[in-house]
Amino acid sequence: MKNTTAKIRKTLADALEKASKGELSIEDGRNLIGLANQISNSMAVEVKVMTMQQRAGHAVQKFGCLEVD
Repeated sequence: MKNTTAKIRKTLADALEKASKGELSIEDGRNLIGLANQISNSMAVEVKVMTMQQRAGHAVQKFGCLEVD
């Protein structure tokens, strides 16, 4: 099964839920912030890819389906 941007964002959301319940260590919380920044950047890249696909006349995938393997 391939990783997609949507799956990675779901992992982040699950981790944020654990953090809000106090189930993560301080170090894991710091790592979570780094992951959130990376995901934010990946979302911007995904939008750019979709824009380029559209401008080139190619079919545009649904948001969150970009493979990241």
